[in-house]
Amino acid sequence: MSAEEKPVWGITGHRRIPHPDNLFQRILRHGEILLENGNSVYGLTPLAEGADRIFAQALIQLGIPYSVPLPLEQKNYEHDFPGSIGEFQTLLEKAQTVFTLPRCPWLTESDVQPDASGRDFQYLSVGVYIANQSDVLFSAWNGKPGQGMGGTAQITQLFQDFSSLATSVNEEQYRYFQALGKRKIATKRKLISLDVVQDK
Repeated sequence: MSAEEKPVWGITGHRRIPHPDNLFQRILRHGEILLENGNSVYGLTPLAEGADRIFAQALIQLGIPYSVPLPLEQKNYEHDFPGSIGEFQTLLEKAQTVFTLPRCPWLTESDVQPDASGRDFQYLSVGVYIANQSDVLFSAWNGKPGQGMGGTAQITQLFQDFSSLATSVNEEQYRYFQALGKRKIATKRKLISLDVVQDK
């Protein structure tokens, strides 16, 4: 069975996790339960700091291969976590595949440089891609309203109701994101809430 035919598990979550070991254990427990049916699965994580990397570590523990969709070219992306590039690269090397999502067609190269406002669209892109591809989405969310575009709150909502994106982007942008990753139409998509408030 190819990776595309396997059920896909994705992650959305905060970068600051108060007790990462607790989150790791919760992901493991949910993963073990989901694997009881014997299905072979595949993971997606962009390996940002926090929940993304904890999820990757849990996938490794569970023996699940994963791919890494990058929101930006690798060197550009690494500007956002200068203190943990080594951890990022270690987990990147363990990935089955790594690929960079295209730059949104309405953005220029300068729009996605560090501190540029267009960068948020690329983070929205990777979140949308994962939400569209995933049969199961693990959401490490604190339950609070989103702070800006492409955050955990927004991606969790889009997984459940993609049409909610229409209030945040224009029509051209909506159509682009709708096509990104070819949203799965499945009756058994599942959201697993990992309430990070419990870690406090």
